[in-house]
Amino acid sequence: MSVSTILITDELQRVLNQAARQTSNTAPLMRTIRAQLLSQTQQNFRMQGRPKWQALSDVTIKNYERLGISTDGLLRRSNSLYNSVQTFSDAVSATISAGGGNQSSAYAAIHQFGGMAGRGRKVKIPARPYIPIDADGNLQTEAVDGVHQVIMAHLRRSFR
Repeated sequence: MSVSTILITDELQRVLNQAARQTSNTAPLMRTIRAQLLSQTQQNFRMQGRPKWQALSDVTIKNYERLGISTDGLLRRSNSLYNSVQTFSDAVSATISAGGGNQSSAYAAIHQFGGMAGRGRKVKIPARPYIPIDADGNLQTEAVDGVHQVIMAHLRRSFR
């Protein structure tokens, strides 16, 4: 049987104390995670989904053309939905939502999760998730990677 000894030097104790102080106040970490969620959402809009959103239906395209509405940039026709994205954080959580300002939460939800809409709820709207969280609360792959990088960077800074 071998025995190992670890000597806690003054320097090591200083680093551990600093790390304990840094990790006890999680508000800065939550602010950075909040910013990462917003960045991932903006990237989803720019890339028109990750994975790619379902294209507009032929009927919708014809209606838009008839009305002179551009079919470029899914969910960005007026930027109302894009601009309705809001974030919040405190010491224990980071939150992202949509549907504030001039945009209704029902409109934001139908595009995030899909469902029946229109007069008499006869039009099936496919889900085009722009917020990087699914209906079960799971982060999309790119957001998991981004949040993981943020947390690891925070921990590395804590041990300087």
